[in-house]
Amino acid sequence: AERGLLTQENELRDQTLRMLEDPKARAFVDRFTDSWLHLNDLGSMPPDSKKFKVYHDRQLKSLMKEETRLFFEDILKNNRSIDSFIDSDFAYLNRYMADLYGIEGVSTDEFRRVDLPKNSPRGGVLGQASILTTTSNGVETSPVVRGIWVLENILGTPPPPPPVDVEPLEPDVRGATTIREQLAKHRKVETCAECHRKIDPIGFALEGFDPIGNLRRNYKNDAGKAFRKIDTSGKLVGGETFEGIDDLKDLLLERKDQFARCLVEKILTYSLGRELGFGDRPAVNALTEELADRGYGLRDLVELVATSEIFRK
Repeated sequence: AERGLLTQENELRDQTLRMLEDPKARAFVDRFTDSWLHLNDLGSMPPDSKKFKVYHDRQLKSLMKEETRLFFEDILKNNRSIDSFIDSDFAYLNRYMADLYGIEGVSTDEFRRVDLPKNSPRGGVLGQASILTTTSNGVETSPVVRGIWVLENILGTPPPPPPVDVEPLEPDVRGATTIREQLAKHRKVETCAECHRKIDPIGFALEGFDPIGNLRRNYKNDAGKAFRKIDTSGKLVGGETFEGIDDLKDLLLERKDQFARCLVEKILTYSLGRELGFGDRPAVNALTEELADRGYGLRDLVELVATSEIFRK
């Protein structure tokens, strides 16, 4: 830097790659996952201490965060394809997280890379307890909140805020109606219909996870008694149908270019320290195309952003 060499692209690239190898790069992992995946929101609405006693007894908040951060760090260090964020055949678990997920063979307190069983719903971030807990209110799940999270952070198409005169939905813990039935009624309101057609189906696919990320087949009332079987099927705006989380992941992978653009925007926003505007669109397009040409590696994406003209300005 003192010799002015950082203005040269090759030197800047070399220094970027060197810094990614340094242990201090963990700060980027922690802060960017907070920014992109909203891990800093985890714990803002703690799970009910009676319904989800294990969350508090085992202090799962910090363990959930660590799982996701180690997962991100692995993809970054090994330059794995960003596909892994949508679906993967591995996770980072310790014995408490493995127990939460019902995965056998993990007996240590230390986190380690674990090969997931075939067809496990845990591959990628959508099956991780940190995301599933962050997108719950501590008592119940909401297909709307989870659907919006996917639209914003995976597809890069966040919906506008709801009209101020629309009453929020309250879960029916008696089981007289399902959340699906309540949302169907909600969509009859003209001002709500268009957005909920995009939001709700994605959220339904994630209803197979409870407020702390446990797998479940039925809704339960306050007494813990199952009263309704959960329906995780849905139909996207484009007409594609799915039966659950696995099918949804396949549909998201078909939109890899859209996810790539979303992730480019997230990292660029983080690196510039400001929101992107219309004038930044050519830079986003160029970075997304370069990322595709190089095989969608996460490490490549960080390098491309660090050496880009928009960042160097």
